[in-house]
Amino acid sequence: MKLMLKIPVACLLLFMFACTKTNDSLELLSRQAGGPNSEIESYLFAHNEAALRDPSGIYYRILTPGDSLHFVKSNSVVYVNYLNKLTNGQIVSSSFDVTNFDGRELKDHIPGWQIGLTKISKGGKIRLFIPPVLAYGSMGVPDIIPPNAVLISDVELVDFK
Repeated sequence: MKLMLKIPVACLLLFMFACTKTNDSLELLSRQAGGPNSEIESYLFAHNEAALRDPSGIYYRILTPGDSLHFVKSNSVVYVNYLNKLTNGQIVSSSFDVTNFDGRELKDHIPGWQIGLTKISKGGKIRLFIPPVLAYGSMGVPDIIPPNAVLISDVELVDFK
């Protein structure tokens, strides 16, 4: 009789622990993104800038929210004005006018932009502080962006299709 009681209890306990979700993948991403004592936080403190932290690890500051009606999707082709720089102030790329990157969809841009541009709507401007894992990673861009570099992007979402 005791065995008959132990089996359902054991099954119930096994079911409960098997369904328990962990945040291991989020914690791993957070650690890869620099964690709480990151280069981004040091930069923000040193430059007296305020920014919000997204669970992905990017920090952002919405400069202008936009029209609050038209938001991009991953398959949107974005038309933007942008400036990318490193934490040492070196400008690594920028648009001199509105660009759509030859019709490239948002899902084909760096993850930091994919996350950040969904936080504003058409006409909005955002400053993104992107950890390397969500920018150009350990490879960087030869002769332009060093490996493991934090990328600071000022982006204006002019339009999208």
